Amino acid sequence: MFVVVIAVAFFFFSKTPPKTDERLVAAFVEMRAAEQLYGGETPTGRLARREILNKYGYTRDEFIKACDKVLDDGNSWVPFQMAVSDRVDSLLGIPKVVPVQKKGKK
Repeated sequence: MFVVVIAVAFFFFSKTPPKTDERLVAAFVEMRAAEQLYGGETPTGRLARREILNKYGYTRDEFIKACDKVLDDGNSWVPFQMAVSDRVDSLLGIPKVVPVQKKGKK
């Protein structure tokens, strides 16, 4: 019994996080930028959001469903937010932090 529990736990915790949809990340970042620039309810803001959805091939409903899917899946949310942060940083010219690998002691 103990071996089965260990095997199930290993399988559950060893899963790699789901791949992040880069198209959704890009659209999400641009949508948030448009909201910051033009406001949420202005005609200019609505036109900007519509152009962003068209640019990335989403309808309003498809975009909302895609965002809800990521939000509802706990395993997807953190990688999505990390990808969003990386995208914002890249647009701002902030270099990506690369972790330093330490050499093992001999």
